[in-house]
Amino acid sequence: MTLEIQDITEETIGFVSKVKLSDLQNQDTWKKLVVMVKIQPDDDILPVRMDYKGNNTGFNVGINYLSSNSEMWYSLPDVIGSYLLTGKAPKIIEAVKFVPKGAQKGLRKSGVLGIDIDPLKDNVVQVLVEERQKIKEKLKKTDKNAPELQHLSSRAQAIKILVNALSYGIFIELNPEDKKSEFQVYGLDNFVTKENRFEKSGKYFHPLLAVMITSGARLFLTMAEARLKELGAIHAYMDTDSVFVPPDKAQELAEFFQPLNPYNMDIPLLKPEKKDLWFYGIASKRYALYYYENGKIKFMEDERSYKLHGLGHLTNPFPNSVEDWQAEIWQDILKLHYRLITERDIEEKYSNLYAISQLTVSTSIVLSRFKKLNERKPWKEQIKPFNFFLVSFQVIIEDDKAVKPLAPFTKDYQKIVYEPFIDYDSGEVKEGSQYFKPLSRTILHYVEHMENKFDGDIGVLKRKHIQAEGLVYIGKEANNIEDQPLDVIGAQVFVNEEEIKQKILGLTPEEARKLGVKHRSTLKRMKDRIMKDGKISLDTKEVKKLLNRI
Repeated sequence: MTLEIQDITEETIGFVSKVKLSDLQNQDTWKKLVVMVKIQPDDDILPVRMDYKGNNTGFNVGINYLSSNSEMWYSLPDVIGSYLLTGKAPKIIEAVKFVPKGAQKGLRKSGVLGIDIDPLKDNVVQVLVEERQKIKEKLKKTDKNAPELQHLSSRAQAIKILVNALSYGIFIELNPEDKKSEFQVYGLDNFVTKENRFEKSGKYFHPLLAVMITSGARLFLTMAEARLKELGAIHAYMDTDSVFVPPDKAQELAEFFQPLNPYNMDIPLLKPEKKDLWFYGIASKRYALYYYENGKIKFMEDERSYKLHGLGHLTNPFPNSVEDWQAEIWQDILKLHYRLITERDIEEKYSNLYAISQLTVSTSIVLSRFKKLNERKPWKEQIKPFNFFLVSFQVIIEDDKAVKPLAPFTKDYQKIVYEPFIDYDSGEVKEGSQYFKPLSRTILHYVEHMENKFDGDIGVLKRKHIQAEGLVYIGKEANNIEDQPLDVIGAQVFVNEEEIKQKILGLTPEEARKLGVKHRSTLKRMKDRIMKDGKISLDTKEVKKLLNRI
């Protein structure tokens, strides 16, 4: 099997300038969208990945107005999405279409969870989804005491997990090596890097599929936003596969998408699920759906209707009698909003409880931090690889470094506050509750968390207008999740060392001072080393300042 690449620049320019929202209700239109487009962004609404917080904690994606002197590649679904929302077609420089030719060798019929699939003619996701729908229909008609109920439920869940795994992740799998090596980086530019770890692609890695799946999903949500605008309404929030809309618009919006149903049975693409609920949103993935009547706040009975993002990593701070402790915290957040309680009430209730997380000794770096605690202890009592441990969050700075408490695992989580612990950075044994972050502070910070991807503080937020001065090449984002509460480990940035050296050599002392390098002597040392040895250390504090700004 091969991919044929066709230049369809003129055709794409004409298509984008004339496309209508109703055209995207036609399934045949979507077959034309496997196209990558080079554009010159000029206040176009596009996915923009950047450090929105501005504190080097990671790159996130926001859908915002983007302008840039650099030409950029985007998928056609994203370009169309911008046109739907702005009414202005982005300036297209080049467009290439990808057309599959032939069939992959070695394909054969297979049985998957008891379902026969022929990859030469079947869409595996479609077949699995339809089978799951049939099982769900059977479940509705099955007696709750019937022996086959559990079997049907388990099979439906297994299919759901498999479909989710097949839908995206395997096509973008990257596995970073443990050591730095020299390799070529390709993008709008290409260069050699010696300061990064090579990311080996997984067996089914196919970035074109991954890009089209995600951009297609974004276009779907953009269509929902555009349709609501036509209906004179707005959405409160969008998540990966859902949109929160006024109840009187929900059914109409669902019907709008139904012509795109790809299945051989009547499966709704969108369906109204949660009715007559209030929405309270703090920031991305920090929201709750709830009932509010006569000063009483209630959550849905059959499922959790609040997000745990930003709270889910915490261990239960309450005695075992409080099982649904996240609901307790969300209740108090909403009571604070409705002024049923005050911040002082939050302080009093939670000030003697502390924010503590459970992690795993998943790397040698983490294990080495327990070296002192393990000394002179028999093997049985030592902290070992893949043991659990507890970690709290830094609140005190000592010797210009934040103290990060680590402690051996215990089911009595709050107990570690009153016992000796290890500082993650220094390995020193310390003790004292002042080193631990009170849960009251965590909750109040959670409530005040800003939505950094948009402009505005409250109400309907506005998209940011971003002027991109340059591009950064990054690698895999979600690596070493276990270690993140200890050190923020984001995507590695692929550095064009030669370009950095030339930019440093061209800096004047005044320019360097504006970028954070205060002393002429520091800049001179950098330049002298580059001129003499052709080298620059990218890990020094002063060079990092320049890397983040030049």
